[in-house]
Amino acid sequence: MTFPSPRWLWVPYVFNVLILVPVCHQMFLGRGVDAVFGGHVVESPGLRTMVGSLWGAILVASLAGLRWPAFFAPVTLIQVFYKALWLGTFVGPMWFAKESIPMGITRCFVFIVVTYPVCFALALRG
Repeated sequence: MTFPSPRWLWVPYVFNVLILVPVCHQMFLGRGVDAVFGGHVVESPGLRTMVGSLWGAILVASLAGLRWPAFFAPVTLIQVFYKALWLGTFVGPMWFAKESIPMGITRCFVFIVVTYPVCFALALRG
């Protein structure tokens, strides 16, 4: 796939780096699940390491994407899909039931689901 304007992909990569450096730091210190999910997800070492590893991999791919934006572009699409699924299957039911939702991560995920496809399309459009 060719991107006539690959610089648009830098927006997701830079945002990922800015968000994921502190988040991964918290996840691997053992306070991440509560800090990220605001008490809405039960803390467990397995969950913390799995999510921290996923986000750590996205962080490394985003750093590499700053150098090779087209090669790492699929990382942004994977993020859109899994975050949209999480919003629909975890946050959506809580919101419709008028339960408290983890607002920080929800806002971040909504921003990503809305803006990353736009950046991807602009990169393809040129």
